[in-house]
Amino acid sequence: MQPPLAVAIDSLHGFELTEDGQYLMLKSNQPDRIALHCSVMHELLAALSNAIGSSERIRHKKKNVTFAMPCEAWSLGKDAGGAPYLILTFRLPGGAELSFQMHRSQAAHLTEVLALVTGFAKPGDLSGLRMQ
Repeated sequence: MQPPLAVAIDSLHGFELTEDGQYLMLKSNQPDRIALHCSVMHELLAALSNAIGSSERIRHKKKNVTFAMPCEAWSLGKDAGGAPYLILTFRLPGGAELSFQMHRSQAAHLTEVLALVTGFAKPGDLSGLRMQ
């Protein structure tokens, strides 16, 4: 199937932010660079994440395929300024980082779920689980 009439990018050779941080400049297989304004970056990140998963399911003809990015390291910290959020950051191979904010009240539930899925606790018995 032919792709729709559009600029087809099938390889990236680098990217950089403009000095003022307004544009992400992509160098690709196309002769011209692509400039993405900062106002569309959050939407683009969400669209790419969704598209990667959908593409994997379509190409592999499996409805239950889940795409997961590899994680090289992670960190959890408090949001600056005393806000009621925690910041969970994942570092990808190559150094890129993705950070997510979650309300501090969700930390206990996250701890319980992690304990259950890793086998450190059994369903219904979280008595030995302590947050440090």
